[in-house]
Amino acid sequence: MESTTVTAVVRAAGGVLHRTRKDKVEVLMVHRPRYDDWSLPKGTLDDSESYPVAALREVEEETGFTGRLGATIGSIGYGTKRGPKVVRYWLVEAERGEFAPNSEVDEVAWVTPDKARKIASYTRDTNVLDRATQLIDDNRRSTVYLLRHANAGQRERSNVADHERPLSKKGQRQVAQLNRRFLRLPLTRIETSYFVRCEQTIEPLAASLDIVPGHEPTIVEGGSPEAVIQFFRSLHGESALLSSHGDIISGVIGQLAAEGVEFDSDLEWKKSSVWELDLARGRVTGGRYTPPPT
Repeated sequence: MESTTVTAVVRAAGGVLHRTRKDKVEVLMVHRPRYDDWSLPKGTLDDSESYPVAALREVEEETGFTGRLGATIGSIGYGTKRGPKVVRYWLVEAERGEFAPNSEVDEVAWVTPDKARKIASYTRDTNVLDRATQLIDDNRRSTVYLLRHANAGQRERSNVADHERPLSKKGQRQVAQLNRRFLRLPLTRIETSYFVRCEQTIEPLAASLDIVPGHEPTIVEGGSPEAVIQFFRSLHGESALLSSHGDIISGVIGQLAAEGVEFDSDLEWKKSSVWELDLARGRVTGGRYTPPPT
């Protein structure tokens, strides 16, 4: 698949700066007087700068602390006056430093993750903090979003080969709604079946997050649920979105349920619905179902 990177996107990077004091984890939140908000330290990439380099630079510039780059938390996206923006976050373990008020930040607070969630001004930051807390506890914990492609009309009425069948107008509307949800959730990876309807379901999101999606053979229609579950075990520390088919998702969820995995939802897999699966040490420990957008 060709890159779907949007060249006009504003690229930024940041970090969840953390330390341990008296056996308690603390994270650092920054207050920006320009916006009167509490958020995570972040900033725009300089010319030719990479995301990881920018993350460490911005954390130090805004907080005064140097740090060691840890696990990738993921990318989120949102709109700004300058256009669509993507921010890629990492865990950053604090090493040394001291805060001094600067042109962007007038106050910082070292707080517990729970307190950070309460004072955060934006839902997107609480989502990043949720994922960061999981990774601080265990950097191999993963989240898999198993997405059934959006509506593509009826197979028997299509005049093209089935793998080339595109999304319907209804499916395109579903994609727009799915994007609004997933842009707020930190993702590290996007994989898709090579079927056009699966590709089209995730391409706009991948472009908005500056992520080039991969083609994962195990999630193609007609594949083996066992192979998909085995693929899950390779996703150490990832927050991955997989665009697949009804037969794959029903097979995977059915097999996991038969193995004793407890789900918080009925076993369904409608088009454009999502199963969010929790993994620890490569094994699915639970999950929940989100029905299709209305």
